[in-house]
Amino acid sequence: MRYFLLVLFVYFGQLDAQESKYSNHISIPNSFTKPEIDSAYLLADNIDTVELKRVLSFLASDSCQGRELGTKGNDIAADFIARTFEEYKIPKLKESSDYFQSVKFSWHSWKSTSFSADGFDYRQIWDYIAIPEKSSSLSIQTDTLLFLGYGVESPGYNDYTGINAKGKTILIYNGEPRTRSGKYLITGNNEPSIWSGLDKKIKAAHKHGVNCIIIIEENFKILAEENRASLYSPVVVLSRNEIDLSRNVNRLHISSTMLSKILGAKQKKLISAREKIIKSGKPKPLYLPIQIKADLQKEVIPIIGRNILAYFEGTDKKDELIIITAHYDHIGMRGQDVFNGADDNASGTSGVMQIARTLQMASDKGIKPRRSILCMLVTGEEKGLLGSMYYVNQPVFPLSNTMVNINMDMIGRADDKYKTSSKFSYVIGSDRLSKDLHKFNETINNKYSHLLLDYTYNAENDPNRYYYRSDHYNFAEKGIPAIFFFSGVHEDYHRITDDIEKIQFVKYKNIVRHIFLLTWGLANREEKLVLN
Repeated sequence: MRYFLLVLFVYFGQLDAQESKYSNHISIPNSFTKPEIDSAYLLADNIDTVELKRVLSFLASDSCQGRELGTKGNDIAADFIARTFEEYKIPKLKESSDYFQSVKFSWHSWKSTSFSADGFDYRQIWDYIAIPEKSSSLSIQTDTLLFLGYGVESPGYNDYTGINAKGKTILIYNGEPRTRSGKYLITGNNEPSIWSGLDKKIKAAHKHGVNCIIIIEENFKILAEENRASLYSPVVVLSRNEIDLSRNVNRLHISSTMLSKILGAKQKKLISAREKIIKSGKPKPLYLPIQIKADLQKEVIPIIGRNILAYFEGTDKKDELIIITAHYDHIGMRGQDVFNGADDNASGTSGVMQIARTLQMASDKGIKPRRSILCMLVTGEEKGLLGSMYYVNQPVFPLSNTMVNINMDMIGRADDKYKTSSKFSYVIGSDRLSKDLHKFNETINNKYSHLLLDYTYNAENDPNRYYYRSDHYNFAEKGIPAIFFFSGVHEDYHRITDDIEKIQFVKYKNIVRHIFLLTWGLANREEKLVLN
């Protein structure tokens, strides 16, 4: 009965999927057919639980200290991966003495923050927000706050008209002015202009020599939640993505509650000025006598991370490349607690390493793929997909020759939906850029693996947005077809209880073997993938 109900569910799910832009159904293989036993299947058979477990055991041990980027534990993990590649006798990249691609990062944090208005102290995070990666060290001592509406400088509406803002601390509302009917003043319709964001406002403030912008945030709590990571602990930024602080203006975001406390009775003047902007469609600057003192001291620490690369050159199609990825970093330690990240993502890391080992075993026997294959363990995923972002912007091999990215993240366990299944995987992104990739993965699965493939999280309106949350997305953003294998979220996600004892090794092995077979099939097929 359960099987019958599942088939009905899948059938109607497939009907719904026909109306969806991307696949979001469940694909169940024919369980009565046997896998085809050919040379590819026999190669995949070299992937076993023994070596998967040996590698994962070290990566998810306390000795790696949670593998957080910029820590000793991350370096220990990277060195172990490189040593293991040497043990597998995988050759290093040409003209390289190691397996590493160095990635330059920096830690940004506040050493100290203080802000007072008319002698009353306010607190970072609770009352105001200063985002460290978007600001530099700052000192303010002024007796006047200049209200400049929305900080806009456009032909039809200009808050800077007749104002000398050099060296001033200005106060502005977020967003842009509207009319009483609700239309945007600058566009004259219901569509906002580019002035709704902060980028243009920062450039205008810099042009006029503003010292600091204080932004009134109506959605202060949302902003605090969105920037939680950088407010409570140092944030990592790719060096190439650092803001040019010489062309930047420091900004502080304040809550409406803090605004009321700062202004007191003077808030009536501010409200009146805003009303006049709405009524007349013209700027209404206001000088507010307030003693503001602020001192924010920033710390920037440069660090070096490492992506780890194992390259297997192809034969007649060697200039075309398949890249397999998994991130090896995790979230480190909190006090004495170690977040070992056995599933997230020591599982994907060991999986990529076993595929690399199998490719080298094949090479040792004179069996090589037609296309080249790059097995890459990337760093900095937990900090914002930074290692893969670096690679796609500083590629070792031309992106124009990269046919596909195959990514694996958290493939060692199961969520509540598939807790008892040893043959399933969620598949995300397979038809976003190439329906051909989606069909080929299904073909490989029906021929060999016989996994239940669940595309639920591939739906464009999936609230989890997993398509955007792992390293494949950086490749997809560059127009490279990408497929992401994932086993779902469980109760130990980002907790100290994500340990090796909970890895489901039979199920884990089945997914890694399937990914190898997909890789091998893509590497040896005649045609390139057809893009949508």
